[in-house]
Formats: sequence, structure tokens, C-alpha cells
Amino acid sequence: MSTQTDNTTAPTKGAVPFFLKRQFYDGWRLVTLVVATLVVIPLSVVLLSWLIPATDIWTHLSQTLLADLLTNTLWLVLGVSSGTMLLGVSLAWLTAVCEFPGRRTFSWALLLPLAMPAYVLAFVSLGLFDFAGPVQTLLRELFGSSSWFPDIRSTGGV
Repeated sequence: MSTQTDNTTAPTKGAVPFFLKRQFYDGWRLVTLVVATLVVIPLSVVLLSWLIPATDIWTHLSQTLLADLLTNTLWLVLGVSSGTMLLGVSLAWLTAVCEFPGRRTFSWALLLPLAMPAYVLAFVSLGLFDFAGPVQTLLRELFGSSSWFPDIRSTGGV
């Protein structure tokens, strides 16, 4: 007569959950838990503050500015994504398919804008192309002060 033994073990009544065991609270996990808590608390305060809006701010914004802001945001998203697709795909195709002198350097240099944060690039371009920047100053000296330049601080300037 053969007896079949069950190899699975059922949890005992005195089993301790994993988060109450001593090895769960080693140094790195405790530090990670403290850092995560310090990050989550301000984020949760901001997110929860959206549920309790100030009295008249949202009505004022929706009546005056919100439609223009959403329209500008939509135009920026469409313009930047289509420009990025057009420029990115064409340059990727150029460096992948064509063989030309300096191709390796060119493909490496195309990665450099990813190394800088976007807000730094925005401040640099604003400083270069603004009314008092060197580009518009040079163009005004060359072509006269009556020349028209796009406003860099607008949707069209972006």
C-alpha cells in the first residue's frame, strides 16, 4: 500500500507576516522607507489640495485665461511633437543609412541635447534670441531697428 505525501506546507497559525520580521527592517530598507516618505508627503499634500480648491480662483481662471492656456498648450504639443518627429526621424535615418565623413561624430553630437535639462536649454535660447540678446541685437544693427522679429516669449516664438 502506497501513501501519497503532500509536499505543500500550509501556513501555521503562528506565522509572522514578512513586514514584521526583523530582516525586513535592515538599514537600507529603513533609509529607503524614510526617503520615500519624505518624497510622498509633499506630493500628496499638493495632490490633495486640488480636491479642495480655493473659492473663486477656478471660476476666474475658467472665465478669463483657461481657454487660451489650453489652446496654447495644444499648439505647443502639436508643434513640438511634429517638429521632433520630422527632425529626429530624418537625422536618425541620415546617420544610420548614409556613410559620410564625420558620421560617427555627428551621431554622437546628436545626443548632446539630451545631456542638458530642458529648462537650461530654454533659458539659454531665451537669452540668445530675446530682444536684448546678441542675435536680435546683431540683426538690428545689420538691417536697421525697424526690422520685425518674432516675440520669443510667445507660442509662435517657441
